Amino acid sequence: MTFYEKYPQLKEQGFLAEVLTETVFTTMALEDQQVPRDKVEEIVLSLLAEEKLKRSQLQGNQVS
Repeated sequence: MTFYEKYPQLKEQGFLAEVLTETVFTTMALEDQQVPRDKVEEIVLSLLAEEKLKRSQLQGNQVS
């Protein structure tokens, strides 16, 4: 069983962003690092967009 077969909801960008934001925010709070949730969400979304761009570029390079 693959990872995405076990957790298919992680393929959804919105759900993944929500889970990552909550995980990072709560972990940082436990370590007494006060970062606004909005800032964490902004960083998570930018990293997900960057990964999506990299994947699309890799797929484009494979076709050429």
